[in-house]
Formats: sequence, structure tokens, C-alpha cells
Amino acid sequence: MKSNRILFLLLGLLVVGTASVSAQQHPYLYFTDEKVSLLKEQLKSDSQIKAAYAEIEQVARQALKESNPHGRLEYVALAYLVSGDKKYADKIKGVIRTMGAKESLEARDMLNRKPAWTSTLPTAHVNFQLAIGFDAVYNDLSPDERIELAQAIYNAGMRTTWNDWLSPETRFHAINSMGHNYWASCTAMMGVAAIAVAHEIPEAARCIDRVAEALTGWVTFPGDVLQNKPRNFDNGAYYESVSYANYGTSQYLYFRLALQNYDSTRTWPEKEQLAHAADYYLYMCYPSTGDYLPSFYFGDSSMSANGEAVLKLLWALDIRKPDMLWYLAQVRKGQQKECMPINTPMGILYTPGFADATPPSLPLSTSYDEMGWASMRKSWEENSTLLGIKCGHTWNHAHADAGSFILFHNGEQVIKDAGNCWYPNPLYREYFFQSQAHNVLLFDGKAQPEEQQYKGSLLDGSLHHLVDGGNIKYILADVTGPTARYFAKNHRSFLWIDDVILVIDDVRTYDYGTFSLLFHPDGESKKQGIDICIANKQSAVNIRPIWPEYLTESDFEHDFPDNLKLKMHQGAIAKKTDEVETYCSVIDPAKQQRAKFITAIILKDSPDTKDCPQVSRISGDELLGVRIAHRGKVTEVYLNERADGHIMHRNSNHVINGWDTDAYLLAYSYKEDTDSTKTENIMEWFVGYGSYLRKPGNIVFDSFAKQFVVLNGSLNRED
Repeated sequence: MKSNRILFLLLGLLVVGTASVSAQQHPYLYFTDEKVSLLKEQLKSDSQIKAAYAEIEQVARQALKESNPHGRLEYVALAYLVSGDKKYADKIKGVIRTMGAKESLEARDMLNRKPAWTSTLPTAHVNFQLAIGFDAVYNDLSPDERIELAQAIYNAGMRTTWNDWLSPETRFHAINSMGHNYWASCTAMMGVAAIAVAHEIPEAARCIDRVAEALTGWVTFPGDVLQNKPRNFDNGAYYESVSYANYGTSQYLYFRLALQNYDSTRTWPEKEQLAHAADYYLYMCYPSTGDYLPSFYFGDSSMSANGEAVLKLLWALDIRKPDMLWYLAQVRKGQQKECMPINTPMGILYTPGFADATPPSLPLSTSYDEMGWASMRKSWEENSTLLGIKCGHTWNHAHADAGSFILFHNGEQVIKDAGNCWYPNPLYREYFFQSQAHNVLLFDGKAQPEEQQYKGSLLDGSLHHLVDGGNIKYILADVTGPTARYFAKNHRSFLWIDDVILVIDDVRTYDYGTFSLLFHPDGESKKQGIDICIANKQSAVNIRPIWPEYLTESDFEHDFPDNLKLKMHQGAIAKKTDEVETYCSVIDPAKQQRAKFITAIILKDSPDTKDCPQVSRISGDELLGVRIAHRGKVTEVYLNERADGHIMHRNSNHVINGWDTDAYLLAYSYKEDTDSTKTENIMEWFVGYGSYLRKPGNIVFDSFAKQFVVLNGSLNRED
């Protein structure tokens, strides 16, 4: 009796919840009367809209010829609302009835799990499509048909999704175990379906509330220790790659848009956490004059992936900035596969105009420290230079690539990631996911353990101390955690000065062995003297190992046993795994336990240019130095070996060319043929992990704690 009373009270609450918005008239999910009316007006005079709609209508007409086009009901639905042709409505009704009669929408291997997974992505996509179809034809249905089709939608996907993901009585998924893009899609699409049938299914109101709660939990998930899951969102960025971030976040935003259109009085508690979501996609993109807008593709993404759907849905939800329009315009002008292009139903209704687009006002560099992604660029102009760095969590769609990087320059990619392939392919787990497919440092051929694909990296990599002082940029990647099986210390610094990027590896291991640096070139690569030269169309860089030795200048390595060695490897090509490409490793033949590598990546104006920065090594007492000379400017960079922390409590004070400092890294620039020991000749400084920089009578920098700073020469003060 008690349980019956509880059920009675619950159903009473459900009726009240449904009644509060019962005045809302279909269609209200996405294809609202306002949106469709505007489209009809545009079709009278806008040639671009007419051409896009013609493609949509063609898909809809083709769907009429198919027995069960459940994946394209949104096309049929929009064609019906624009044309009023009953054959589209009849098709939608038939598909809903067909899908509602199916025993299951999932593959056998999912159903064979214990407990059976009766609702995954196929079910989620069906929930979405049936909901849009039902919403579109609602006013063409009799009261009995509305109940019949609503029940079919409930049977097709809502019931199993509720049982697996949401019901307090039966659910078995948790954000901790399935809280990646699956969580967003499965729960959000269930919510969209519940909103569509809110007037016919008594349980719908409870479903809507439960989905909203589940998605708030997904966005605000702080991570956990026991199963080693990272925070889902880091200032709007999502760690699973650009592709999966766009997918998961857009699925979530589809629900939020439908809910706002259905009931504008509903609160959105996690809205502020999505306020900067668009910035992530801007920071990860590389504007160029090429055929599409490239993005960093760490993990299971692709270079052509973008955040178009997320930005358009954010715009529809009134989270708007002019630089979002710039990004959408960049995507649209290309030939890449868009996520919500204008020739799709959602795209044609929810693509904003670009008249107010402005180039990004964002800083040139950013670091998502919790997620472990960073981007550093020369400018937001097309065909500039962009460096991307990854050093975060490893698991699922995030590869074993802590400390890896990707480089774009002069409109092309020059240092790449190996990419990925279809997951069932053995090469996915044996190569593409593993450290060898990335631009990392190896010890005896290893970096991250292979098992991290399934068990995750219990100790994640991390990024620290981002500095962007214009001509000088810096960031530190701590790779120790993910590689802790082999490394006691694994620090990689990126110090970018004008047209030279210095990659500085400071490592220590438990045993003696051999270190090697991996580079995956994009384009033609060859050894030329002490350099690895990479050229990709008009883009080119030289990779020059500086410390601990140069590469052997010739191919006659026999007489130079201590020099670094270059070895070429063959790896499968992403998406075309029956073909191979070449990547290289720079090997230090000495067996050691502690090592420091400094490698210069020299940016060139073109493959044939002779006007390149001259980069050479400088030796000193417990110092590793690099000299960069170009176009009348000289920069000296020093790594202070006393400051690397290898002895507890040891002071790291050092006098470097007359400058007294305790910095780990020191760099300063001056005009050629001037005295670098005089303060007035210094153009700019970089103090990396230092508390002071001075000489008698002149204090350049002073801090009780060590800092990472860029100082303009004009800021130096006389004491």
C-alpha cells in the first residue's frame, strides 16, 4: 500500500510538472514556427539559402523512397514544415511506428554484456530523429495518433535509455565510468525525446528533470581519484579531443536548446561553465588559406575536425561573441566536412550571419592546465605559426602522447601527430595510441606503458608556467607522471624566441639506458648536415639537435661515436593503414641515467630561403648554451645545470657572462656588435625559474620566490 501511495503522489507531481508548460504548442524543439517562417521568407530571395534548401529537400525526397530512413527524419520533417506535403508526414509516421515495434536498436555484442547495454549511441540518435519527426507532424495527428506515436517513441529508445542511464531503480552507468561523450549523447537525446512527447507520456516530466540533473553532473564533474578520471571541462575545454569535444558538447547543447524553446523559464545552473567553451575551438584552430580550417588533432580526432556545431548552438542559446562568427566564417569558407553545415536542417535554421565577425580578441597563447593542452601562436592572421602541446590524461580517446607537440607554419603542418585509425584495427592499440606515434622522448624505446590505453595514466602529465611576452613564449610540460615506470624526472620545456623554438628535455631515469627523440614530419624530410630539413609546400623548418651533441655532419658516423644518430622508421598512415610513412628518431648513443637535450626548431620563410636564424651551441661551466643570430639581433640562452634540482637544498646561484642569477633558464637579446654585458644594450630578457637577475649596481629582477617572466629591456632599473 505504501508503494502505491508513493506512486500516486509521484504521478500527481508529474501531472503538475507537465501542466506547467502544457500551453506550449508544437513544433517547439528546433523547427519552430518562427524559424520556419523566416526560412520561407529567405527562400524567396536568398540564392545561397535556396541552394542549401534544395540539397535538404533532395535528401528528404530520397528518404521517401526508402523503407526506414530513421537517420534522416530531420530532413523529412523540415521538408514537411516548409512544403506542407502530406507524403512527408506519412513517411515520418510510418518510420516512428516501425522503430517503435523493434525489440532492440543495439548490436548483439552490447546486449551480451552483463548487465546488457540496451541503450548506446544508436539508440540516442534514434531518440533525436524520432523526436524531431514527431514534433514536426504533431499538428497533423489525431489525438489517438499522438498517443500511439508517442508510445512508439517511448518503446523505441526512451524506455531502454531510462533503464540503463537514468532510473534510480535500474540504472547502472555512472559519470565516473561512462562520463565521456557517451554520457552526453545518451542522456541528452533521451531528454530531447522526452520534451517532444511531454504532453502524451506521463513519465516525460520526470525524464526531463532527471536528464537535466544528469547533464549538470556531466558538465560539473570534478574528476575522481579511485578510477582516475579527469575533470570533464577545463574552462569550457573538453579533454577527449576537438572532435569528441564537439560531439559530446553539441549533444548536450541540443538538449539545452530544446528545453529553452520548450520552457524558457527553466534554469540552467551550469551555464557559466560553458561561457568559454567557444574559446577552446578558437585556440585549437589554425587559420590558413587552405581548403579547410585545421585544428589540433591530438587523440582520436582529425585535423579537419572543428567546433562548428558547438558554436552555433551556443549562439542560439545567447552565448555570443563576435569572434565566434569569425571562427564559423573560417569553417564555412573551406571545403571540410562541417558538423552543422548550412545544407542541413539545423544548419540552415541556426547559422548566424557573419556581418559582425571580427578577428579574435583572445590572447595569442593559452594553457588548459587541468586538461593539459596548450596553444601558442605568432598571430591570428592566416598562415602564421602555431604550436600545440599536449601533456594531460591518457585513456580512451586521449593517447599516450604526454609531452608531444604539433607545429603549423606558413599555411601548412610541418611536424605532425601520427593520427589514428578505426578502433578494431590492431594498429590502433599497437601503434597509433602508443608513444611511438607521437613527438616524445623515449628511454630504451619506451615512454608511457602500453596498458595506459585501458587503465589510464594514474599520474597525469601537466602544463605549467605559460608566459607569452610577444617575441618570447614559454611553457613547461611535466611528463614525469605518465612515464613514471621508466623516468624519475621527465621535464620538457618549450622556449620560443622569434623564429626559433627550443625544445628542452631534462630527464632522469632509474636505470642506465639510451635516450631518443621522436619527430613525425609532415611533408618531405631529409638529413642535411647537422639538420633534419622538413618541407611541406611553402612551409619549412630545420630541426637541429644542439645538446648534448650535434648530429654527425656527414654520413660517416664511424669516426664520431659520441655524436647523435639519426634513424628512420616506418609507421602506418592514419586512416590508410596498408600504407606507410617515415618518421625519425634522434638517438644519443651514450648509456646514461641523467640527460639534457636542447633541440632547435628553426622556422624558415620558405624551403629555399637562405636567410635563416643561425643557431649554435655555447659551452660554459655547468651551463648549456644556445646562440641565435638573425637579422642583426642576437639572443643567448643558458640552461643553468646548478638549478635543475638534482641536489636537495643546493643553491643554484651562477654568474653568466657577468649576470648573477639563480635562474634555471636565462635568455637575453641584444643588437649584433653591441656589448651584451651592458644593461642598456639588452632588448629583452627571459628569466625561467629564477628569483633574481642582477649585476653590481643594477638589479634587473627580484622576487623572493622563483618566477617565469619576460622583461623588456627598457624596464631595467638602476639601483
